[in-house]
Amino acid sequence: MNRADLMSESAVRRFIEGKTVSALVPETGDLFGSVTYGPDGSCHARFADRTEDIGRYGFDGQTYWTRYKTARGGVTNHFFLIDLGEGRAQAYHDDGRRAYLLVSPVTKD
Repeated sequence: MNRADLMSESAVRRFIEGKTVSALVPETGDLFGSVTYGPDGSCHARFADRTEDIGRYGFDGQTYWTRYKTARGGVTNHFFLIDLGEGRAQAYHDDGRRAYLLVSPVTKD
């Protein structure tokens, strides 16, 4: 992972804001769940095991953060994204650990 390849804040916003993004397990490609990022800063996660959680999200430079009621212990988590093309991005925790492979609906500019 090369931090020089990080998506810009505007690119991250275009990738998630107002969209439903699928989260895949990077090693297998299995669906972990999907998250709808509302334009008002709300997020709604639907997991593959059919559980759901709601929370908030926001932006901090090239990273974005999420905080759910129960998922990940209800604490704030920060992520950055590396664009893989064709509506796909690899998410990383702010400490560099790999997170989920994200797939966003492709929109034409």
